[in-house]
Amino acid sequence: MKTLIVKYTPNIRSRTKTLLDAFKHEIGHLEIEFEELDLCSDVPDLISIDALEAYYARIMYFRSGNFPIPQFQVLSKMERMTAQFKSADVIVVAFPMYNFSMPATVKAWFDSVMLYGDTFTSKPGGGFIGLLTGKKALTLVAAAGVYRTGNGISPNFGLTWEHAVSLAKAEFQFMGFSDVRGVLAEGMARDEEVVEYNLKEAIEQIRSITQEWYGAEQFTERSTLREGLKAAT
Repeated sequence: MKTLIVKYTPNIRSRTKTLLDAFKHEIGHLEIEFEELDLCSDVPDLISIDALEAYYARIMYFRSGNFPIPQFQVLSKMERMTAQFKSADVIVVAFPMYNFSMPATVKAWFDSVMLYGDTFTSKPGGGFIGLLTGKKALTLVAAAGVYRTGNGISPNFGLTWEHAVSLAKAEFQFMGFSDVRGVLAEGMARDEEVVEYNLKEAIEQIRSITQEWYGAEQFTERSTLREGLKAAT
C-alpha cells in the first residue's frame, strides 16, 4: 500500500511536524512503499492566466474525446504532481492552520492535483464525480487557537472558524476518496499543559488510524516483540 506524505512545515518548531513525526513513527517499521513531497522546496504553481487557458483547453479535449491530450508546458508541474498523487493508495497531508484555513501553498497543491479527467470528471446530466475511489486520505493540522467552536472573537455569531481540516476533507471527498480522516491539534499557543494534553490526544488519534489502515496485527506484533526484548534484558 503506497503512501504519499505531503508536508508544508516551514517552522522548525512546528507542532504540525510533531504530528507528522508521530505518523512516521507508527509506520516506520512497516514494509510499505512511501514517498514524500515537501511543498516548501517543491512549490506548486499558481494558476496563472496562461495556465487557466491551458486548463480549459485540456478540459475541452477530454470532453470531446480528442485523444491523446496535447502537452501544455504551462501545466507540466501540475500534471507531474497529479501523477504522483494518483500513484498512492494513502495520502497524508500535514500543514499548520493559517488564518482559519490552509496555507496558500497547500491550496495551490490541491488546485494542482484536482485535475479534470485525472482525479474527477463530469457526470452525464450534470455534476461531477470523483475518480479516486478506494483510496484513503489523512490530514494533520496544528492550530494556535481553538477554532472548531469559535476562537473567542466577539461576536462569534455561532460560526466555526475552522476551515483547514474541513476544506482538505472536502477536496479529498470530491475526488472520490473512500476514507477521509482529519486530526486537528488545537490550542498550540496556550499553556504548556494544554499543548501537551492536546498533542497527546491528537497523537492517539493518529495511532488509532494507522493501526486501522495498515493492519492492527502488525502493530501488535511490534508491541509483543518489544515486551519480549525488555524481558530478555
